[in-house]
Amino acid sequence: MTYRTPAFRLALLGNPNVGKTSIFNILTGSRQTVGNWPGVTVEHKSGHYTHHGKEIEVIDLPGIYSLTAATPDEKVTRDYLLEQRPDLVINVVDAANPERNLYLTVQLLEMQVPVLVVLTMLDIAQQNGIGIELEHLKNHLGCRVVPMQLYHRANAEILKDEISFALEEKSLPAFTVFYDEVVELALLKVRYAVDAAKFPQIPDEEWLAVKLLEQDEDYLKQLSETEKAQLQIITKAVEKHRGQDIRNVIADDRYSVVRGLVKDVVKRKTKWRKTWSDRVDEVVLSGVFGLPIFFFVMFLVFSLTIKASQPLVSIISAALDWLLVKQGGVLLTKLALPLWLTDFAINGIGSGIVTIATFIPPIFFIFISLGWLEDSGYMARAAFVADKFMRKIGLPGKAFIPLLVGFGCTVPAIMATRTLENKRDRIMTSLLTPFMSCGAKLPVYTYLAMIFFPQSANLVVFGLYMAGIILVMLTGLMLKQTLFKSQPADFIMELPAYHLPTLNGIMMHAWHRLKDFVLRAGKTILAVIAVMYILQMIYVRVPCPVVPNAKDKISVLEYAGKKITPIFASMGIEDDNWHVGVALISGLFAKEAIVGSLQTTYSGSRNPHQEHMNGNFSLIEQKEVPVDEIIRNHFQDEDSVLALLLFILLYSPCAAALTMLWKEHGKGWMLFAFGFLTLQAWQAATLFYAVVTWLRHPLWSLGMLCILAFLWIWEHLIMDWIAKRNARTV
Repeated sequence: MTYRTPAFRLALLGNPNVGKTSIFNILTGSRQTVGNWPGVTVEHKSGHYTHHGKEIEVIDLPGIYSLTAATPDEKVTRDYLLEQRPDLVINVVDAANPERNLYLTVQLLEMQVPVLVVLTMLDIAQQNGIGIELEHLKNHLGCRVVPMQLYHRANAEILKDEISFALEEKSLPAFTVFYDEVVELALLKVRYAVDAAKFPQIPDEEWLAVKLLEQDEDYLKQLSETEKAQLQIITKAVEKHRGQDIRNVIADDRYSVVRGLVKDVVKRKTKWRKTWSDRVDEVVLSGVFGLPIFFFVMFLVFSLTIKASQPLVSIISAALDWLLVKQGGVLLTKLALPLWLTDFAINGIGSGIVTIATFIPPIFFIFISLGWLEDSGYMARAAFVADKFMRKIGLPGKAFIPLLVGFGCTVPAIMATRTLENKRDRIMTSLLTPFMSCGAKLPVYTYLAMIFFPQSANLVVFGLYMAGIILVMLTGLMLKQTLFKSQPADFIMELPAYHLPTLNGIMMHAWHRLKDFVLRAGKTILAVIAVMYILQMIYVRVPCPVVPNAKDKISVLEYAGKKITPIFASMGIEDDNWHVGVALISGLFAKEAIVGSLQTTYSGSRNPHQEHMNGNFSLIEQKEVPVDEIIRNHFQDEDSVLALLLFILLYSPCAAALTMLWKEHGKGWMLFAFGFLTLQAWQAATLFYAVVTWLRHPLWSLGMLCILAFLWIWEHLIMDWIAKRNARTV
């Protein structure tokens, strides 16, 4: 969709969990796009709306607490404000927590950019006995201040009118931060000592002086050695006078301004008392109930996902199968196209589209559920609940956030480790994020679970997610005892107040994530289906018949699958089930491609007990047996299916995630992750199958357990040797 050139450009800025995304959705509706900032991997959203005949673009900047550029999100935000100079910055402020939120507002006003302050969470502020004098606050800040009830859509027009007024005024905020007398003198010296012409993107010299005084690395590297030396002298003098680091000096002075501002404009109607969020947190964050509540909440998420999506999946599958496969087959047969082309179009592309469509309901429901939990404030509590357990495995509680992101996708989860303070925590967390079941694995779980466990698919999917969490703990303990023996960093995080998410915000979140899945994953699945189907049509000669009563020709796909399938015999995968090997290879490119590979290879395969087709294709015969039944016939029992699902959960992440590991931590750690995770997956799946089938073949199970014990000891010795030699320690 194309838009007219916008007359104005707005930027939305605020702390996390203040309703910024809800305001973005209210303003732009469905006219949104999601992408990455040029040159970085930080995601951003942009949207458009029309008001009084003018096209206005809105940029949703990352949620941040400060403009110090200490994290990629902060750097992207600050660079955008300085280089792009939006016509208006809409600063979203949580009225229930004015002290914390106005710190960012003060930094924003220091930059001398046009600002409109929007107050949200007014209902929570009222419940907490907090009242804000709007006119008084407006006079202090020198800019417009608008109260906003996110649940009342009528306020959207009021907000758009206020934005129009602010755009017409084009006035800069009349606000000045007065620092300590010694700091003010130091800022004056900095302005004389530094050539401001080196920084053409910064129009305000006073703001530049503040950033240089607080040792902003981006600007320090542009100074000459003489300027750096003079700046060092000025900085040391301030630190000696105040007795603290210069960054803390600047932050303390800003907070002094914020405290004075809050004392003047915020009126607390009652003395401090426990809020509703505080009372809920006494249970949710307790040592006794915290973890069980988290597991119960996640169980509800996956139960809703499976139970609510099953009827829709059946309807979508039946409708599209009738339209694309059956009716499409009739149409193409009448056109008298070559048999191979008709077969490819119907059973390859047509069935592939049906498969992709059946993923939409479960993906949609899980995005709605996780979006609800995130917007309500519960996900932040989950990180606190996990903190003491995370520290036992050698990670700070803050590392739980990237692991949670891993439920969506491993790539941004690895990127999210950048928020961790030290390199040790970043690498260790990156190695563990693939254990979390990403959104691309959910279609695989759902596909196989609904075939083999239709009555308890939700329990199977939930069990896989929980298995990933448990194995993160166990693997973390092993890494802590071998490669990562130092202590993790401390964990500090602000908890947002509980609040009811807006239905519009949740639906928009789910819609954009679903659209991204369909466009990205759908194309991957369809491409894999097409490639696999073509490879299945290409036959090669082999020295001797591979299948009884068969000739000396098999497909390229079957030949490759048969070569690697013996590796999975310890998981209960038989040699004639070569389709699994092919699917797992395709999963290295994209996990969702496993389903496309299974769909294609099995749909072109016969029952293992039926006669081999020797390269002849028959549309009619292939349609006689449903693909689901063919898949069931290729597995000797349900235990082998669960072992396979466990392997899929744990083995090497996709190529995109491996590339991100290389980019973030180097080729060595990327290769280590590939080998280590795949070995862990094989060991876990083999252990599971050996234990659950103990009564059926005890000698075989005992032999496998001995092999696994040997590998486990060997792993520990090798990694401990590496750690002692400092070859891979951090």
